Amino acid sequence: MPTPVLYSLGRVIARMGTRAYFREVQVRHVERVALEGPVILAANHPQSITDALILGLVSPRVVHYLAHSGLFANPLLAFLLRAAGVIPIYRREDVVDAGSQNETSFQSCCELLREGGCVGIFPEGTSQQARRVQPLKTGTARIALEAEVENDFALGLSIVPVGLSFQSRRRFRSRVLVRFGEPIVVAAHRQLFERDPHDAARVITAELQAAIRHQVVDVTQSDLEEFVQRVERVYKHELRDRPELRVPGLSQFERDQFLAREIARATDYFYQHRPEAIWGMAELLDEYQRKLDRLGIADRMLREESTAFAGTAMRLAVLGTLGLPIAVWGLLTNFLPYRLTEWVTLLIGPDATKTHTTQFGVGAAVFGGFYLAYIWWAFGQFGGWTTVAIGVSLPASGLFARSYVVTLLRRRKELRFAYLRSTRGLMIQKLRRFRREIIEVMDEALEEYMARDTSTRPEGDGS
Repeated sequence: MPTPVLYSLGRVIARMGTRAYFREVQVRHVERVALEGPVILAANHPQSITDALILGLVSPRVVHYLAHSGLFANPLLAFLLRAAGVIPIYRREDVVDAGSQNETSFQSCCELLREGGCVGIFPEGTSQQARRVQPLKTGTARIALEAEVENDFALGLSIVPVGLSFQSRRRFRSRVLVRFGEPIVVAAHRQLFERDPHDAARVITAELQAAIRHQVVDVTQSDLEEFVQRVERVYKHELRDRPELRVPGLSQFERDQFLAREIARATDYFYQHRPEAIWGMAELLDEYQRKLDRLGIADRMLREESTAFAGTAMRLAVLGTLGLPIAVWGLLTNFLPYRLTEWVTLLIGPDATKTHTTQFGVGAAVFGGFYLAYIWWAFGQFGGWTTVAIGVSLPASGLFARSYVVTLLRRRKELRFAYLRSTRGLMIQKLRRFRREIIEVMDEALEEYMARDTSTRPEGDGS
């Protein structure tokens, strides 16, 4: 199929932007997406339009997305979206005759799939802040079944579940993990469809829901989200080197995501089978957090090897001195656009599901404007090669300055902890002992979770 011109152009721009905005986009099992033939990519939807940008960049196929009709209200945006191959989908709360209009959209999807194309769908419908896969709409299954029915189940259509995981919902220069699951072959449900089409759609949707949940951190009980986060902060780093949980070939971020997924699954297991274990552990974690807050320290400091106050102070002084000139230049040229981007993002709205999208767009406009102004001024003052050098230094020094400030702040906290350790050592020792007691309780829970009936275990994660 021919690639829409605007899709190709948008992909180039998005690739440059995401490389600047995200520290890294990691991809797992992209080979599960067939290079030819009809495919539906069905992904979770944690970060609004950013999800489509990321999935489109890492997919080996040209992805024709389904997007809600509200995006097509602006005539110019509607023209650009259609030129990029986007298909509108209508919601009952937005459009009176949503059903009839969706029939047209569904037919467009079927035609595209019949021609061997790739359709991208976010079957949750909307983005949510919770780390939980929302109940899926049946539209993905209905489109897939309709396309196969029109071709007597000989189309060879598969639905590939995709999990998008963001290291942070708000932070600039964070990481993203994209995991492609095992394809769901639609034709395998032919007999069920012939008996009951609605039941076939429900079964495929349930399979897809389970498959997407397997790819991401899925906290099924919303009131346990904070508990899961606290367990992760204390226990995840303890588990990294446990042989029974080690999966070869994973990056540190992938390992962290794997452990976070298992912690969420273990929490769900205990919630269903022994909820008192969760409440007891929650009380311990609450008490531990209160002790940390009283001292003004983080769990990471107790986890790491402590060094002497003098040595920590010396390293802080050396680091601060050596990097200072570049950091000052980076701060002078990047601090104002950085803060302006942050302010405009907050002004537009506090919705965490749109933060990356907003920061991405606002940052491109603000930094682009400031950089052009700097370059114009430099060219007027110095001319050719000096202007080129200044232009190249702007983003590089800005990234260095941000890293420099973050590192100094972290070292300052380490310095404060080293001082606390030298002046209130007994209290720190008691707190470390209490932390070890919590780890022992978590280890006992881990043994119980690992020894549970194998029929209740999720599939291996390293595959």
